Amino acid sequence: MEFNVFEHFKGFERTSEGPRTPEEQGTRFFLGGHLGPRISEHLDVSATKAGLSRRNFLASASALPAAMLAVNNITGMRFFDVTPAEAYEPAAAKEIKISRKPGNDFIVDAHTHICTRKDGYIPGVNTTERGMWFVQLLDDLGKAMGLPNGTKDMTVENFGKLILEGSDTSVAVFNPFGFREDYGGKDMIPIEEQAEVKRRWPTRTVMLGGGLTPNQGLSETLERMTMFVEKYQISGLKLYTFDSTKKRGWWFDDQKLAYPMWEKARKLGLKNIGCHKGIPFGQFMARYAHPEDLDAVCDDFTDLNFIAYHSAWPYQHELAALKGFKPQRKNLYAEVGSTFAATVTNRPLECAHVLGTLLRDLGPDYVMWGTDSALWGNPQW
Repeated sequence: MEFNVFEHFKGFERTSEGPRTPEEQGTRFFLGGHLGPRISEHLDVSATKAGLSRRNFLASASALPAAMLAVNNITGMRFFDVTPAEAYEPAAAKEIKISRKPGNDFIVDAHTHICTRKDGYIPGVNTTERGMWFVQLLDDLGKAMGLPNGTKDMTVENFGKLILEGSDTSVAVFNPFGFREDYGGKDMIPIEEQAEVKRRWPTRTVMLGGGLTPNQGLSETLERMTMFVEKYQISGLKLYTFDSTKKRGWWFDDQKLAYPMWEKARKLGLKNIGCHKGIPFGQFMARYAHPEDLDAVCDDFTDLNFIAYHSAWPYQHELAALKGFKPQRKNLYAEVGSTFAATVTNRPLECAHVLGTLLRDLGPDYVMWGTDSALWGNPQW
């Protein structure tokens, strides 16, 4: 496949004996990255100082702070705000964790999913070989992140347990996957099934429409958008400019195919329009994941907001330049789901550069928190 998330977690185990606490999961993130062997040596020293066996230490409250402190020591930079006391004394780590708990902070996770459907994904029956590339990637990712059954655990029920109950998330924004040409003529995550999330937690979730591409026919696309608003009361859109049609993709600045969509969105009262940018995974063409098409559309529809999901990583510099050189632009946003998760523990310097570039050029008011969970298991960081 074009993008394999596990390339960023060298040696990371793909199987799991069951869900982990956020702290245990975070420690495994660090150990699975390219700094893993060196971090492991530091953790052995921390375990000795704590007077615990390695196994017991890794299950303690000090394991994650110790991994963070190890990264600081290895790189000679203070990426993480941790102290030696947290790393060597589990009791102190617990006290500090309680004192730092966000409390009443209002946290919006702008990027979440369920990833299972009633029909399942059956190769050769309702899923093509290409479609299975994506399913397998998500299945492996889920198992590595503490979901023993992979995508089968990315259910409506577990959405509530992992995201709304298992983290400090106040409100979760969620959207479906489309690509119906690879999934038996039916969206990978049908909107009628994901709508159950909104029905279950109406005050803590925001539902976006998705699965739309003008390559399936512009008239049909506009009709589906209207139906999403009238029947499911969607609050915005999250789309993909790569698709599973024979054309393989489209652009947000296509005046014939895309601009009628934005005009329709405007009439329907949809102001926020997101797009997967960067991370050209699975069966899709990398060039359609580039953010260059957001330039013209931001200028031509200044009353609409355009959100680059994943911050277009690894093309974040090109995305940031669209605001950095046009500081008057007020309708371009970036979201950090998956990008943050794939870099913070494994490539902390790269993560710092990604976030720094976005904050510098787009500005803090234009960078959105998101996790891409439940694909990444528990979203608590």
